[in-house]
Amino acid sequence: MSSPASNAPRALLAGRVLAFAGIVLVAFSMRAAVAGLSPLIPEISATYELNTAAIALLGAIAPLSFAAGGIFTPRIEKRIGIERTLILALVLMIAGHILRAFSVNWQTLAFGTLTALVGMGFANVAMPPAVRKYFPDRVSTMTAIYMSVMSISAFLPALIAVPVAHVVTWRGSLLQWAVFAIIALIPWVVEYHSHRKDSSFDAPEAAPLVRKVHPWHSPTAWSVGIVLAVSSITGYAMYAWMPVILIDIAGVTPAQSGALLALFAGIGLPLAFVVPGLAKRMGKHAHWLVTISSVFYLVGYLGLLFAPEHLIWLWVAIVGTGCLEFPLALTLVNLRTENVRSSMALSGFAQIVAYLSAALAPPLMGILYGSTSSWTVVLTTLLVVSVALNVPAAMILRRNRTVDAELHAKV
Repeated sequence: MSSPASNAPRALLAGRVLAFAGIVLVAFSMRAAVAGLSPLIPEISATYELNTAAIALLGAIAPLSFAAGGIFTPRIEKRIGIERTLILALVLMIAGHILRAFSVNWQTLAFGTLTALVGMGFANVAMPPAVRKYFPDRVSTMTAIYMSVMSISAFLPALIAVPVAHVVTWRGSLLQWAVFAIIALIPWVVEYHSHRKDSSFDAPEAAPLVRKVHPWHSPTAWSVGIVLAVSSITGYAMYAWMPVILIDIAGVTPAQSGALLALFAGIGLPLAFVVPGLAKRMGKHAHWLVTISSVFYLVGYLGLLFAPEHLIWLWVAIVGTGCLEFPLALTLVNLRTENVRSSMALSGFAQIVAYLSAALAPPLMGILYGSTSSWTVVLTTLLVVSVALNVPAAMILRRNRTVDAELHAKV
Protein backbone atom coordinates (compact mmCIF):
# COMPACT_ATOMS: atom_id res chain seq x y z
CA MET A 1 0.00 0.00 0.00
CA SER A 2 1.29 3.42 -0.81
CA SER A 3 0.92 6.42 1.40
CA PRO A 4 -1.94 8.64 0.33
CA ALA A 5 -0.69 11.73 -1.35
CA SER A 6 -3.94 13.48 -2.00
CA ASN A 7 -6.76 14.69 0.22
CA ALA A 8 -9.36 13.86 -2.46
CA PRO A 9 -11.98 11.59 -0.86
CA ARG A 10 -11.92 7.96 -1.89
CA ALA A 11 -13.26 4.69 -0.58
CA LEU A 12 -12.26 4.21 3.06
CA LEU A 13 -10.39 0.94 2.49
CA ALA A 14 -9.19 1.60 -1.05
CA GLY A 15 -5.56 0.45 -1.13
CA ARG A 16 -5.12 0.79 2.63
CA VAL A 17 -6.67 -2.25 4.28
CA LEU A 18 -3.48 -2.99 6.22
CA ALA A 19 -3.30 0.53 7.65
CA PHE A 20 -6.99 0.39 8.59
CA ALA A 21 -6.54 -2.94 10.34
CA GLY A 22 -3.37 -1.73 12.04
CA ILE A 23 -4.96 1.46 13.37
CA VAL A 24 -8.04 -0.36 14.67
CA LEU A 25 -6.01 -3.13 16.32
CA VAL A 26 -3.60 -0.68 17.95
CA ALA A 27 -6.59 1.30 19.25
CA PHE A 28 -7.98 -1.87 20.81
CA SER A 29 -4.67 -2.37 22.66
CA MET A 30 -4.23 1.20 23.88
CA ARG A 31 -6.02 1.00 27.24
CA ALA A 32 -5.75 -2.69 28.16
CA ALA A 33 -2.79 -2.29 30.53
CA VAL A 34 -4.75 0.25 32.57
CA ALA A 35 -8.28 -1.12 32.43
CA GLY A 36 -7.28 -4.77 32.74
CA LEU A 37 -5.23 -4.31 35.91
CA SER A 38 -7.42 -2.40 38.38
CA PRO A 39 -10.14 -5.07 38.77
CA LEU A 40 -7.43 -7.66 39.54
CA ILE A 41 -5.80 -5.68 42.37
CA PRO A 42 -7.58 -7.68 45.13
CA GLU A 43 -6.35 -11.00 43.68
CA ILE A 44 -2.86 -9.65 43.01
CA SER A 45 -2.76 -8.24 46.55
CA ALA A 46 -3.43 -11.73 47.87
CA THR A 47 -0.26 -12.85 46.08
CA TYR A 48 2.03 -9.89 46.75
CA GLU A 49 0.32 -8.17 49.72
CA LEU A 50 0.20 -4.81 47.97
CA ASN A 51 -0.02 -1.86 50.34
CA THR A 52 -1.71 1.46 49.63
CA ALA A 53 1.52 3.07 48.45
CA ALA A 54 2.16 0.26 45.96
CA ILE A 55 -1.37 0.51 44.57
CA ALA A 56 -1.07 4.30 44.33
CA LEU A 57 2.21 3.92 42.44
CA LEU A 58 0.60 1.54 39.95
CA GLY A 59 -2.18 4.08 39.41
CA ALA A 60 0.21 6.99 38.92
CA ILE A 61 2.25 5.19 36.26
CA ALA A 62 -0.38 5.69 33.55
CA PRO A 63 -0.50 9.49 33.14
CA LEU A 64 3.24 9.82 33.71
CA SER A 65 3.94 7.20 31.03
CA PHE A 66 1.59 8.95 28.62
CA ALA A 67 3.36 12.24 29.28
CA ALA A 68 6.68 10.52 28.59
CA GLY A 69 5.21 9.37 25.29
CA GLY A 70 4.54 12.99 24.43
CA ILE A 71 8.17 13.88 25.12
CA PHE A 72 9.96 11.06 23.33
CA THR A 73 7.65 9.84 20.53
CA PRO A 74 8.15 12.76 18.11
CA ARG A 75 11.93 12.41 18.45
CA ILE A 76 11.79 8.66 17.90
CA GLU A 77 9.49 9.02 14.90
CA LYS A 78 11.88 11.49 13.24
CA ARG A 79 14.58 8.83 13.33
CA ILE A 80 12.67 5.66 12.46
CA GLY A 81 9.36 6.71 10.84
CA ILE A 82 5.80 6.31 11.94
CA GLU A 83 5.43 2.61 11.11
CA ARG A 84 8.45 1.53 13.13
CA THR A 85 7.35 3.84 15.95
CA LEU A 86 4.06 1.94 16.15
CA ILE A 87 5.95 -1.35 15.95
CA LEU A 88 8.14 -0.23 18.85
CA ALA A 89 5.04 0.81 20.81
CA LEU A 90 3.46 -2.62 20.31
CA VAL A 91 6.67 -4.47 21.21
CA LEU A 92 6.80 -2.52 24.47
CA MET A 93 3.15 -3.35 25.16
CA ILE A 94 3.77 -7.05 24.49
CA ALA A 95 6.88 -7.11 26.68
CA GLY A 96 5.06 -5.28 29.46
CA HIS A 97 2.08 -7.65 29.43
CA ILE A 98 4.38 -10.66 29.54
CA LEU A 99 6.50 -9.19 32.36
CA ARG A 100 3.39 -8.54 34.42
CA ALA A 101 2.00 -12.01 33.85
CA PHE A 102 5.24 -13.67 34.96
CA SER A 103 6.18 -11.18 37.68
CA VAL A 104 7.75 -12.50 40.86
CA ASN A 105 6.98 -9.51 43.12
CA TRP A 106 5.16 -6.21 42.97
CA GLN A 107 8.30 -4.41 41.76
CA THR A 108 8.46 -6.54 38.59
CA LEU A 109 4.70 -6.13 38.24
CA ALA A 110 5.21 -2.35 38.40
CA PHE A 111 8.08 -2.50 35.90
CA GLY A 112 5.98 -4.55 33.49
CA THR A 113 3.12 -2.07 33.89
CA LEU A 114 5.52 0.81 33.22
CA THR A 115 6.84 -0.92 30.08
CA ALA A 116 3.36 -1.58 28.69
CA LEU A 117 2.18 1.93 29.47
CA VAL A 118 5.21 3.59 27.88
CA GLY A 119 4.32 1.64 24.74
CA MET A 120 0.77 2.92 25.00
CA GLY A 121 2.10 6.43 25.49
CA PHE A 122 4.04 6.12 22.21
CA ALA A 123 0.89 4.86 20.49
CA ASN A 124 -1.17 7.74 21.93
CA VAL A 125 1.07 10.25 20.19
CA ALA A 126 1.60 8.31 16.95
CA MET A 127 -2.02 7.49 16.19
CA PRO A 128 -3.28 10.94 15.03
CA PRO A 129 -0.32 11.36 12.60
CA ALA A 130 -0.83 7.78 11.38
CA VAL A 131 -4.43 8.67 10.59
CA ARG A 132 -3.24 11.86 8.89
CA LYS A 133 -0.73 9.94 6.78
CA TYR A 134 -2.88 7.06 5.57
CA PHE A 135 -6.32 8.68 5.61
CA PRO A 136 -5.85 12.39 4.81
CA ASP A 137 -9.20 12.34 3.02
CA ARG A 138 -10.97 10.60 5.93
CA VAL A 139 -9.37 12.13 9.02
CA SER A 140 -12.59 12.66 10.98
CA THR A 141 -14.01 9.27 10.01
CA MET A 142 -10.89 7.35 10.99
CA THR A 143 -10.47 9.39 14.17
CA ALA A 144 -14.04 8.49 15.12
CA ILE A 145 -13.41 4.81 14.38
CA TYR A 146 -10.18 4.49 16.33
CA MET A 147 -11.49 6.60 19.23
CA SER A 148 -14.59 4.40 19.42
CA VAL A 149 -12.46 1.26 19.46
CA MET A 150 -10.22 2.83 22.10
CA SER A 151 -13.30 3.56 24.20
CA ILE A 152 -14.25 -0.11 23.97
CA SER A 153 -10.72 -1.02 25.05
CA ALA A 154 -11.21 1.17 28.13
CA PHE A 155 -14.17 -0.77 29.52
CA LEU A 156 -14.04 -4.27 27.96
CA PRO A 157 -10.83 -5.34 29.79
CA ALA A 158 -12.33 -4.19 33.08
CA LEU A 159 -15.47 -6.16 32.29
CA ILE A 160 -13.78 -9.48 31.53
CA ALA A 161 -10.61 -9.30 33.68
CA VAL A 162 -12.05 -11.01 36.76
CA PRO A 163 -14.09 -13.70 34.95
CA VAL A 164 -11.02 -14.65 32.90
CA ALA A 165 -8.89 -14.67 36.05
CA HIS A 166 -11.31 -17.13 37.65
CA VAL A 167 -10.58 -19.51 34.78
CA VAL A 168 -6.85 -18.97 34.12
CA THR A 169 -5.67 -17.00 37.22
CA TRP A 170 -4.84 -13.29 37.29
CA ARG A 171 -1.60 -13.98 35.44
CA GLY A 172 -3.47 -15.46 32.49
CA SER A 173 -5.92 -12.55 32.56
CA LEU A 174 -3.02 -10.09 32.20
CA LEU A 175 -1.27 -12.24 29.57
CA GLN A 176 -4.27 -12.29 27.24
CA TRP A 177 -3.62 -8.66 26.27
CA ALA A 178 -0.18 -9.61 24.93
CA VAL A 179 -1.96 -11.83 22.40
CA PHE A 180 -4.05 -8.92 21.12
CA ALA A 181 -0.96 -6.70 20.89
CA ILE A 182 0.86 -9.40 18.89
CA ILE A 183 -2.07 -9.53 16.45
CA ALA A 184 -1.94 -5.71 16.16
CA LEU A 185 1.79 -5.93 15.38
CA ILE A 186 1.31 -8.02 12.23
CA PRO A 187 -0.19 -5.41 9.83
CA TRP A 188 2.42 -2.80 10.81
CA VAL A 189 5.32 -5.19 10.25
CA VAL A 190 3.89 -6.08 6.82
CA GLU A 191 3.24 -2.39 6.10
CA TYR A 192 6.79 -1.41 6.95
CA HIS A 193 8.42 -4.18 4.91
CA SER A 194 6.16 -3.45 1.93
CA HIS A 195 6.82 0.30 1.90
CA ARG A 196 10.07 1.19 3.62
CA LYS A 197 10.27 4.55 1.88
CA ASP A 198 8.37 6.96 4.14
CA SER A 199 7.63 9.47 1.37
CA SER A 200 4.81 11.29 3.14
CA PHE A 201 7.33 13.25 5.22
CA ASP A 202 9.51 14.44 2.36
CA ALA A 203 8.31 17.68 0.91
CA PRO A 204 6.15 20.02 2.98
CA GLU A 205 7.99 23.28 3.52
CA ALA A 206 6.20 23.88 6.82
CA ALA A 207 7.53 20.66 8.31
CA PRO A 208 11.07 21.92 9.07
CA LEU A 209 9.56 24.78 11.06
CA VAL A 210 8.23 22.33 13.59
CA ARG A 211 11.75 21.03 14.06
CA LYS A 212 13.18 24.54 14.50
CA VAL A 213 10.47 26.13 16.65
CA HIS A 214 8.89 24.10 19.42
CA PRO A 215 5.06 24.02 19.54
CA TRP A 216 5.09 25.83 22.90
CA HIS A 217 5.50 29.01 20.81
CA SER A 218 2.11 28.36 19.22
CA PRO A 219 -1.05 29.59 21.00
CA THR A 220 -3.08 27.05 19.04
CA ALA A 221 -0.84 24.23 20.28
CA TRP A 222 -1.42 25.40 23.86
CA SER A 223 -5.18 25.57 23.28
CA VAL A 224 -5.27 21.98 22.00
CA GLY A 225 -3.14 20.89 24.96
CA ILE A 226 -5.46 22.66 27.39
CA VAL A 227 -8.57 21.11 25.83
CA LEU A 228 -7.01 17.67 26.16
CA ALA A 229 -5.83 18.50 29.69
CA VAL A 230 -9.29 19.49 30.93
CA SER A 231 -10.83 16.21 29.77
CA SER A 232 -7.87 14.23 31.14
CA ILE A 233 -8.00 15.96 34.53
CA THR A 234 -11.72 15.21 34.78
CA GLY A 235 -11.28 11.62 33.65
CA TYR A 236 -8.43 10.71 35.98
CA ALA A 237 -10.02 12.57 38.90
CA MET A 238 -13.32 10.75 38.44
CA TYR A 239 -11.76 7.33 37.93
CA ALA A 240 -9.77 7.81 41.13
CA TRP A 241 -12.38 9.39 43.37
CA MET A 242 -15.90 9.19 41.91
CA PRO A 243 -17.02 6.02 43.77
CA VAL A 244 -15.88 7.45 47.11
CA ILE A 245 -17.43 10.86 46.39
CA LEU A 246 -20.79 9.43 45.36
CA ILE A 247 -21.01 7.15 48.39
CA ASP A 248 -20.40 10.15 50.65
CA ILE A 249 -22.54 12.81 48.99
CA ALA A 250 -25.35 10.74 47.50
CA GLY A 251 -25.53 7.77 49.85
CA VAL A 252 -25.26 5.20 47.06
CA THR A 253 -24.00 1.69 47.68
CA PRO A 254 -20.53 0.57 46.49
CA ALA A 255 -22.19 -1.47 43.74
CA GLN A 256 -24.21 1.54 42.61
CA SER A 257 -21.13 3.75 42.67
CA GLY A 258 -19.36 1.25 40.41
CA ALA A 259 -22.30 1.27 38.00
CA LEU A 260 -22.25 5.08 37.96
CA LEU A 261 -18.52 5.05 37.20
CA ALA A 262 -19.24 2.64 34.34
CA LEU A 263 -21.88 5.11 33.10
CA PHE A 264 -19.30 7.91 33.22
CA ALA A 265 -16.87 5.78 31.20
CA GLY A 266 -19.51 4.49 28.79
CA ILE A 267 -20.49 8.01 27.73
CA GLY A 268 -17.11 8.15 25.98
CA LEU A 269 -18.14 5.65 23.31
CA PRO A 270 -20.88 7.68 21.57
CA LEU A 271 -18.82 10.84 22.04
CA ALA A 272 -15.82 9.22 20.35
CA PHE A 273 -18.01 8.30 17.40
CA VAL A 274 -19.83 11.62 17.00
CA VAL A 275 -17.42 14.40 17.99
CA PRO A 276 -14.67 14.01 15.32
CA GLY A 277 -17.14 14.29 12.44
CA LEU A 278 -18.96 17.14 14.15
CA ALA A 279 -15.68 19.03 14.65
CA LYS A 280 -14.80 18.52 10.98
CA ARG A 281 -18.20 19.83 9.83
CA MET A 282 -18.04 22.82 12.18
CA GLY A 283 -14.60 23.77 10.80
CA LYS A 284 -13.59 27.21 12.04
CA HIS A 285 -16.48 27.13 14.52
CA ALA A 286 -15.19 24.03 16.34
CA HIS A 287 -14.33 26.24 19.32
CA TRP A 288 -18.05 26.18 20.19
CA LEU A 289 -17.60 22.53 21.20
CA VAL A 290 -15.25 23.72 23.96
CA THR A 291 -17.91 26.15 25.15
CA ILE A 292 -20.54 23.41 25.04
CA SER A 293 -18.23 21.20 27.09
CA SER A 294 -17.96 23.96 29.70
CA VAL A 295 -21.75 24.12 29.93
CA PHE A 296 -21.92 20.37 30.55
CA TYR A 297 -19.28 20.63 33.29
CA LEU A 298 -21.12 23.55 34.86
CA VAL A 299 -24.50 21.81 34.94
CA GLY A 300 -23.09 18.43 35.97
CA TYR A 301 -20.95 19.68 38.83
CA LEU A 302 -23.70 22.00 40.08
CA GLY A 303 -26.06 19.03 40.12
CA LEU A 304 -23.55 17.01 42.16
CA LEU A 305 -23.07 19.94 44.52
CA PHE A 306 -26.69 20.95 45.14
CA ALA A 307 -28.85 17.94 44.29
CA PRO A 308 -26.76 14.78 44.72
CA GLU A 309 -29.66 12.81 46.19
CA HIS A 310 -31.77 13.42 43.09
CA LEU A 311 -31.02 12.21 39.56
CA ILE A 312 -27.45 11.30 40.46
CA TRP A 313 -27.12 9.27 37.27
CA LEU A 314 -28.02 12.36 35.24
CA TRP A 315 -25.34 14.55 36.85
CA VAL A 316 -22.72 11.83 36.32
CA ALA A 317 -23.74 11.45 32.67
CA ILE A 318 -23.61 15.21 32.12
CA VAL A 319 -20.11 15.52 33.60
CA GLY A 320 -19.07 12.57 31.43
CA THR A 321 -20.46 14.33 28.37
CA GLY A 322 -18.25 17.30 29.18
CA CYS A 323 -15.35 14.99 28.35
CA LEU A 324 -16.27 15.36 24.67
CA GLU A 325 -13.07 17.42 24.69
CA PHE A 326 -10.98 14.25 24.58
CA PRO A 327 -11.98 13.17 21.04
CA LEU A 328 -12.21 16.85 20.08
CA ALA A 329 -8.57 17.48 21.02
CA LEU A 330 -7.31 14.44 19.12
CA THR A 331 -9.30 15.58 16.09
CA LEU A 332 -7.89 19.10 16.37
CA VAL A 333 -4.38 17.63 16.24
CA ASN A 334 -5.04 17.03 12.54
CA LEU A 335 -7.49 19.87 11.84
CA ARG A 336 -5.11 22.55 13.15
CA THR A 337 -1.93 21.30 11.45
CA GLU A 338 -0.90 21.21 7.79
CA ASN A 339 1.17 18.03 7.47
CA VAL A 340 2.03 14.78 9.19
CA ARG A 341 5.22 16.07 10.80
CA SER A 342 3.51 19.01 12.52
CA SER A 343 0.65 16.70 13.48
CA MET A 344 3.16 14.49 15.29
CA ALA A 345 4.74 17.49 17.03
CA LEU A 346 1.35 18.85 18.16
CA SER A 347 0.18 15.42 19.29
CA GLY A 348 3.27 14.99 21.46
CA PHE A 349 3.10 18.50 22.90
CA ALA A 350 -0.63 18.31 23.70
CA GLN A 351 -0.22 15.01 25.50
CA ILE A 352 2.68 16.31 27.61
CA VAL A 353 0.47 19.18 28.76
CA ALA A 354 -2.56 16.95 29.30
CA TYR A 355 -1.07 13.99 31.11
CA LEU A 356 1.27 15.94 33.38
CA SER A 357 -1.82 17.87 34.46
CA ALA A 358 -3.85 14.67 34.81
CA ALA A 359 -1.14 13.03 36.93
CA LEU A 360 -1.49 15.82 39.49
CA ALA A 361 -5.28 15.80 39.71
CA PRO A 362 -6.00 12.71 41.88
CA PRO A 363 -3.35 13.38 44.56
CA LEU A 364 -4.24 17.07 44.72
CA MET A 365 -7.90 16.11 45.19
CA GLY A 366 -6.87 13.84 48.03
CA ILE A 367 -4.81 16.60 49.65
CA LEU A 368 -7.64 19.10 49.23
CA TYR A 369 -10.16 16.76 50.80
CA GLY A 370 -7.76 15.83 53.57
CA SER A 371 -7.28 19.47 54.50
CA THR A 372 -10.95 20.50 54.25
CA SER A 373 -12.93 17.26 54.82
CA SER A 374 -15.29 18.61 52.17
CA TRP A 375 -16.15 17.12 48.79
CA THR A 376 -17.95 20.41 48.09
CA VAL A 377 -14.58 22.17 47.96
CA VAL A 378 -13.13 19.44 45.73
CA LEU A 379 -16.03 19.46 43.25
CA THR A 380 -16.12 23.27 43.19
CA THR A 381 -12.40 23.32 42.43
CA LEU A 382 -12.87 20.88 39.55
CA LEU A 383 -15.71 23.02 38.20
CA VAL A 384 -13.72 26.24 38.38
CA VAL A 385 -10.59 24.70 36.86
CA SER A 386 -12.53 23.13 33.97
CA VAL A 387 -14.39 26.28 32.98
CA ALA A 388 -11.49 28.65 33.65
CA LEU A 389 -9.12 26.67 31.42
CA ASN A 390 -11.69 26.23 28.68
CA VAL A 391 -12.32 29.96 28.26
CA PRO A 392 -8.87 30.94 26.89
CA ALA A 393 -8.67 27.70 24.90
CA ALA A 394 -11.94 28.49 23.12
CA MET A 395 -10.87 32.08 22.48
CA ILE A 396 -7.62 30.96 20.86
CA LEU A 397 -9.30 28.27 18.76
CA ARG A 398 -11.81 30.89 17.59
CA ARG A 399 -8.98 32.50 15.61
CA ASN A 400 -8.95 29.42 13.35
CA ARG A 401 -5.17 29.33 12.88
CA THR A 402 -2.95 26.33 12.30
CA VAL A 403 0.12 25.60 14.37
CA ASP A 404 2.19 25.74 11.17
CA ALA A 405 1.04 29.27 10.34
CA GLU A 406 1.83 30.48 13.86
CA LEU A 407 5.28 28.88 13.76
CA HIS A 408 5.94 30.53 10.38
CA ALA A 409 5.41 33.88 12.06
CA LYS A 410 8.04 33.01 14.68
CA VAL A 411 10.78 32.28 12.12
